[in-house]
Amino acid sequence: MLLTVFTGIVALALVLQSLAFIGIFRAVRKLSERLESMSVETTKKILSLSGNVDELLAALRRIAVKVEGIPEQVGAIASLVHRRAVDLDSFVGETTDAARMQVAKIQDLVETSSTTIGETFEIVQKGIVAPVNEIAALIRGLKVGLGFFFRGRRSPSSQSHHDEEMFI
Repeated sequence: MLLTVFTGIVALALVLQSLAFIGIFRAVRKLSERLESMSVETTKKILSLSGNVDELLAALRRIAVKVEGIPEQVGAIASLVHRRAVDLDSFVGETTDAARMQVAKIQDLVETSSTTIGETFEIVQKGIVAPVNEIAALIRGLKVGLGFFFRGRRSPSSQSHHDEEMFI
């Protein structure tokens, strides 16, 4: 009897264990199916991501190729700007020197002209105006002298009365 009971307990334990293993089997199969579906989705996402990364790398390569020449171009532009600045500085220096020479020539011309005009006025003064003044003074003196001889002498008393009347 004990053996039967013990065999019955073992059989029951075996049945329960079998049911537990069936339950575990079903749970593992569901988990496996779930993992497989997740694996398929993850694989699709990884493939999509891989494609996007490949596109990004291709775009970065194209950009890198384009960017490669930029430092050389910037260097060429900088040297061109430097040469132009040196040329412009040289031109401004030459122009300034030429302008200074022209200003000096104009100053010399003005000084020479001023001196010449002053000398001309002096020559005109001495050669024309002074003799004309002398001739005018001589003619005035002759007029006064001739007027004195031809009019006769006036009496100083009539002139002084006349001057006094004008004063009053």
